[in-house]
Amino acid sequence: MKKRRNDRELADDIVAQLNSKEDNNRYPDMNVRSLLQRARDAGGGPLRMQYLRHAQRAIAKLDPTRYAQTIGRLQGEVLALQGRGGDTEVAHVTPGEIVIPRHLQSPEFISAFVRLARAHGIDPAQFQVGNPHNRINPQTGRSEFYYNGPDIGRDTSANDQPPEQQIADIYVNHFPYEAHGFGHVGIGVNTPQTQGFYPAELGGLTPFGVHVPGVVKSDDLNQPHETLRIPTTPNQDAAVQDYINRRTGNPGDYDLYNRQCTDFVGGGLRAGGVMVPSDSTPDLEDNIIPNSFFPLLKRRYGP
Repeated sequence: MKKRRNDRELADDIVAQLNSKEDNNRYPDMNVRSLLQRARDAGGGPLRMQYLRHAQRAIAKLDPTRYAQTIGRLQGEVLALQGRGGDTEVAHVTPGEIVIPRHLQSPEFISAFVRLARAHGIDPAQFQVGNPHNRINPQTGRSEFYYNGPDIGRDTSANDQPPEQQIADIYVNHFPYEAHGFGHVGIGVNTPQTQGFYPAELGGLTPFGVHVPGVVKSDDLNQPHETLRIPTTPNQDAAVQDYINRRTGNPGDYDLYNRQCTDFVGGGLRAGGVMVPSDSTPDLEDNIIPNSFFPLLKRRYGP
């Protein structure tokens, strides 16, 4: 029987893994992501450009035969951060589409647009740059704003089935660079806008065994992340949503050992009858560290 490690031993192992060869192989763009975040934090001006030059040199060191898609996404972020006048986004757009500057978005214009969009079954939020409801191009990771009907991407044939057999879905987002490199996971029902469990007072890393007030809130989809979609039934969705609602209303305490984001996501999945692979593994890290928890989940339910 595997001996359970104490909090200090587990914490030491986690810290040792942050810069391990295995971790760098799993996330080869970690250094680039760090430089891009520093560029964002630096605001405009020469300091941002300095970080971007360092990021471009780091991108050039990545193997294009292995990381072509990752390199494309990173280059897109570098390009976006060179925008002027506060621009920090690059998107896929079609000739003829109209982008309305913010100073022209009068209340009357927005109200008319919202009414028109909803009359055609469109979520108007998906056309606001930076909104979590934006469609994301899976190849580039950038927002796209095309429209081809309200049911695009959905299997509408499921509506002909009994409610308990209709196809629905649960989304789990993985943010590998959050929480000082430990990662973060969140869960959503029929939407990629996930909810996560956090310390109510964000700051330094919460020590193991220390309880602090927790909070359930929307994850920031502007941060680098990966999305896993798990097919479920409407009945399962209702159970998961009920779990999220109850935890939102009564979040309780947060602690890294027993009640963190992986516990929150795992609890939501179990509420919907979705097996969590880490339940059957002997390593406690698989139930605690998001960067260990999510790969197991993806291995079981991913494409």
